Amino acid sequence: MKSAKSMERFFFAEEVPCGLALARIVLPLVLLLVMVPRWFHARELFSSDGAAAPLAINYGIPDMVPVPNGTMAVAMTTLLVLTLITSSLGWCTRLSLVIATVLYVWLNLLDCLGTLTKYSVIASHGLFLLSLSNCGKIWSIDSVLKRRAAPPGTSLPRAFPAWPRRLMQIMVGLVYIGAAFTKMHTPAFFSGDQMRQWMITNVNYANPFGEYISFYPGVLVVSAYVTIVWEVLFLFTCWKGWGRILMISGGVTFHLGTTLLLGLYIFPAVCCCIYLAFIEERDIERLRGFVQRLSQRGNRLAGSLQSFARQIPMLVPAITPRQAGSIFAAVSLITVFSGIELEHQLDPFGTRRAEGAYQLVELDPIEVETKLQLSPRIRESDKFLSFDIGSQMLGDALVNHRDTFRHGDTLIAQCVLVPPHEDMYIHCDLHDADDNVIDQVGQVVERRTLRATYAFGMFGSLQPGTYFMVIRSGGQEITRRPFTLLDSR
Repeated sequence: MKSAKSMERFFFAEEVPCGLALARIVLPLVLLLVMVPRWFHARELFSSDGAAAPLAINYGIPDMVPVPNGTMAVAMTTLLVLTLITSSLGWCTRLSLVIATVLYVWLNLLDCLGTLTKYSVIASHGLFLLSLSNCGKIWSIDSVLKRRAAPPGTSLPRAFPAWPRRLMQIMVGLVYIGAAFTKMHTPAFFSGDQMRQWMITNVNYANPFGEYISFYPGVLVVSAYVTIVWEVLFLFTCWKGWGRILMISGGVTFHLGTTLLLGLYIFPAVCCCIYLAFIEERDIERLRGFVQRLSQRGNRLAGSLQSFARQIPMLVPAITPRQAGSIFAAVSLITVFSGIELEHQLDPFGTRRAEGAYQLVELDPIEVETKLQLSPRIRESDKFLSFDIGSQMLGDALVNHRDTFRHGDTLIAQCVLVPPHEDMYIHCDLHDADDNVIDQVGQVVERRTLRATYAFGMFGSLQPGTYFMVIRSGGQEITRRPFTLLDSR
C-alpha cells in the first residue's frame, strides 16, 4: 500500500511545470538549427519530386508514410518551422507542439539516410511528451493572454500532475541504459579503439581536441568504463539530492565532451534540452532569490535581468485568447503560402529557366572507367594505424610509451589495426643495432580484432645498446620502433 501511494505521488503529485516549460522553450530552437537549412532542400529530401528515402521501405511497407509531392513537402516543412517557433514562444502551445511533433516525425521517416538520426528520435519523443503536458501554462504567450482575460482577483491554476515530466526523465534514463547494453557487447569500446577511430576522423565536424586526446589511450579506456557506470546508474540515482546533481552534471560534461572530442553538436544539445525536465520549482525559486540578492547589492546584470523579465509580458499584444487562435490560423496559412511561393521563386530544379530544367551532365569516360573499375587491393601498410612500445597495459591498451628499458624489464609492443581487415598473421621481431634478428614472435589477428600485443623480456643476455622492434605482415616490413637497453645498475 505504501509503495502504491509513493508511486501515485511520483507520477500524479501536482507541481508547477517549470522544467517542461524550459524544455519547451529551448528544444524547438535547437531543432530549428537543422530544420531551417533543410527547408531549402525540402523538395529534394522529402518529396516524390526528389529522392526521398522512406524508412518503411526497408521493412517492405513502402506506403506506411505517404510521400508528398514537392509543393506539399515545402508546405509541411514551412509549417514545421513555424510551429517550432510558436511552440518556443508558447503561442497556441499544445496545438503547435502537436503539429510540430506530427510533421517532424513524418519528415524524418521520409529521409532515413540523413534526417533520421539518434537525436531526431530522442527529440521526437521529447516533442510528443511536451505536447501531452501543460508546459504552456507558464512563461508563454498563452499564459499572458489568459491572465489578462481572467477577472480581477482570479488565480489561474499553475500546478498540474507530474507524469509528463516523469516520463521524459524515464525516457532519458532508458536511452542511457540501452546505450550501455550496446557498449557492453562492443569490445572495441572498452579498449578505446572505437573512440580513437572516431576521434582521428572528421565524420561529423572537425574535432582537433579529439585528435590530440587520441594519443592518450589510457584516457580513452578510463573514460569508457566511467561512461558505462554513469549510463547504468543514471536512471536509478538521478531523482533527487546529490545523485541528481552528479548525474546531470556528469551528463552535461559527457555531452560537452562529445562536442569537443567527436564533433557532435545537435545530439548533445538535444540531450541537454531534455535534462531541463529535471528542473523543479524550488530550483527556479533559488535562482530567483540569488538574482534578487545580487540586484539588491547593486549588480547591474542582475538588475537588468529582473527588469527584462518584468517587461516581457508587455511585448504581447492586447488581444483575447480567441483572437490569438484566429490570428494563429491566419499566420499559419500566410506563412505556408509564402513559403511555397518563396521556394517557387528560388526554383531549386531550374524548371523556370529559359534554358529549361537542370540536366544531368555526362561524366567523362575516363572518370567513369575509374569509378567502375575493381577496388584496388589495400596496401599492407594501410591496414596499420599505429605501433608503439612500452611496459604497462590498462585493459587492452598500452598506456605508457617508452624508448628506454633496463635488464629485467618487460617490453610490450602493440600494433593497432584499421578496420576492416582480413584475418592476418603479424610478426613482431627484435633486431639489434646491426639489424640482425634476435627474437621472433607471431600471432594470428582475426578480422574482428583491432590490436596485436607482444611481450619481450629484457634478459641479461642482451647487451646494453640500441635495438629495434619491427612489425612485419604479408612478407614485408611495415614499421619499426627503436629503443635503448640500459644496464640494470
